Amino acid sequence: MSTRTSSNMKEQKTVKTYAARLERESDGRWSVELEEEPRVHTWGKTIDQALSRMREAAALWFQTDEASIELVPRPVLPRSTSRTVEQARKARDEARNADQLAIERTREAAAALTSRGISMRDAAAILGISHQRVHQLLTPGTPHGRKAG
Repeated sequence: MSTRTSSNMKEQKTVKTYAARLERESDGRWSVELEEEPRVHTWGKTIDQALSRMREAAALWFQTDEASIELVPRPVLPRSTSRTVEQARKARDEARNADQLAIERTREAAAALTSRGISMRDAAAILGISHQRVHQLLTPGTPHGRKAG
């Protein structure tokens, strides 16, 4: 269990994080228990339903409100499946990082081109993106989106 405190001007709220051990039963439902307190357990037809019910059960057990309970799902899976899931997560993280790097490099290239007096349209043609995207990348305070280039 970990604890973090979030605050705003009106209230200060402590959120406690628990590991929720999820296991798929032979009938297809998901049983879930708190790793920190195995006596708190429930089930659901889906993972979302099981976690929702666990948040409610944990709030009752610890005599707090549901908003102060954060659950980290820990599914019990065969080793090979866990490895495949972890590889997929890692690949998505790497893709996000590569996407951010591509955006930054494209921004730098657009700035280098336009600083040499090359128009945004010509810079776009050189970079293989639209002139609108060049403008977006070079305008401070503009959200740059998630797509590279």
